[in-house]
Amino acid sequence: VLGGVRLNNKQLMIELAMPVAFMLMAAYVIVKGLSMGSEGVFPIMCAGVLLICAVYLLVQTLMKREVVVKLEGVNLPRVGLTLLTLLVYVFLLKKIGYAIDTFLLCALVIRSLGYKKFHVIVPCSVIAVAVTFVIFKVLLSVPLPMVFLDF
Repeated sequence: VLGGVRLNNKQLMIELAMPVAFMLMAAYVIVKGLSMGSEGVFPIMCAGVLLICAVYLLVQTLMKREVVVKLEGVNLPRVGLTLLTLLVYVFLLKKIGYAIDTFLLCALVIRSLGYKKFHVIVPCSVIAVAVTFVIFKVLLSVPLPMVFLDF
């Protein structure tokens, strides 16, 4: 019995998998960030927040009173496509640069949400690239892989 509700081992593993995966990911980013010097400060800060949230989620999972993760109705092909899209994004980031790659990702995400009009997809993607560029490159001085506009 865990928190008043009997969880079988399979359900418990599903419940604990996400916070454990997040903790491992955060630890990996922290270790990699430590070797990056001053460029690693922002990734380490983000990973620290992720680690705190993951530990909180783990504690809540162990203390909760009901099953939270429900896999019924999850569109697994769409989840798989989203993960594949993000992997392609990461792979192409250094090859075609931040601006083009992020524009394509935004356009694909907007399209997958059901918007079909070109005059909606293009401006929204351009705005998303511009806003994130200003936030990361200009305000936070985070180095972005750029094919052009590198300053």
